[in-house]
Amino acid sequence: MDIKLRELDAVVFDMDGVIFDSERLGLRSWQAVADRHGLGDISETAKKCIGRNTADTMRIFDEAYGDRVNVEELYEEAKVLMRDIIAKEGLPLKEGARELLGFLKEQGIKIGLASSTKQAVVKDELTAAGLIGYFSVIVGGDMIERSKPEPDIYLLACERLGAEPGKCVCIEDSFNGVISAHRAGLGVIMVPDLLEPDDEILSLVDVYKTSLTEILEGFKGDAL
Repeated sequence: MDIKLRELDAVVFDMDGVIFDSERLGLRSWQAVADRHGLGDISETAKKCIGRNTADTMRIFDEAYGDRVNVEELYEEAKVLMRDIIAKEGLPLKEGARELLGFLKEQGIKIGLASSTKQAVVKDELTAAGLIGYFSVIVGGDMIERSKPEPDIYLLACERLGAEPGKCVCIEDSFNGVISAHRAGLGVIMVPDLLEPDDEILSLVDVYKTSLTEILEGFKGDAL
C-alpha cells in the first residue's frame, strides 16, 4: 500500500519506542526491581506489556508474579527507578523524531499522539523534550477504558483531531499498537523497536520502515 502525504488528514504517533527510546529503560527498570525481589528474568513478561496501559500491565504482572510479590509495590519501585534513570541519563529521542514532526507541521498535517502512558506523564516528557508544540491532540492510556490492542485509543485520537480514521496513519512499534490502529481503521506504519514482527503482525502493517528518518525521506517524496 502506498501512503501519500497529500491524501492524509492526520498522522498519529505512539510515544514510547517511537518518539523516545524509552522501552529499553522500562525493561531495565523492571529487571532491576525484579532482581531485588528474586524474581529472575522477567523480560518476557515485561515485553508482553509493551504498548499496554498501566491497568493491563499490572494485570499481566499479577498473573505472572502475584503469588510471590506485591505487584503494586513492584510497579511503583520500577516507576521510581525509571524516573531516576531519566533524571540522570535523560530520555533519548529516536533518530529522526524531531525532524519528522517538524516536516509534518510545515506541511500542515494534523499531528496526534496515542500513548498507553498516562496523559500527564506524556505531556511532561514531551514538554521536557521541547516537542509538545507539535501535537494538536494527546491521548493517554488513562483516558480510555480498554487499552491497546483494542481500537479505543486511536478512535478517540481521530475523533479529537476531527479526522476520519481511514484518512489517518499511525506510527507504531509494538504489536499491541499495530493491532489497535488496524482495528480502528488507520493505515499502519510500523517502525519496530524491541520486538521484531512475525508474519501475523506484518499482515496488519501497511508500511514497514526501520527508522523515522526513512519515513521522513518517503514523505518528502510524497509517498511511502
